[in-house]
Amino acid sequence: MTIGKDHVVSIRYVMKDSKGSVLEDTLQAKPVSYLHGSAGILTLLQEQLTGLKAGDKKTVCLDAKSGHTTEDFVFEVIIDDVRVALKEEILLGYPVQPAADACDSDCECYELK
Repeated sequence: MTIGKDHVVSIRYVMKDSKGSVLEDTLQAKPVSYLHGSAGILTLLQEQLTGLKAGDKKTVCLDAKSGHTTEDFVFEVIIDDVRVALKEEILLGYPVQPAADACDSDCECYELK
């Protein structure tokens, strides 16, 4: 499945400034999830991730000339998961997560984050 509008995308990334200094590193953390096509992350970053699939890696450059940032940044992104968003997630504009204590591993129970 590829990344597109109304898909929940889970990513890990390293964010660097224009000098190569690491500003944020989530590679060893739990993936960050967002609803593709919403205001969850920068539109310019979403555009660069459109069409990728789980397991893909991409280096994305965001420069100040774009008007979205005041500085230049580089993101090294790993796509961990892509799935079709639930109706509730589309209405809310952000992903919900499974209720860990609500049911067993094959259940589809969800709660708001």
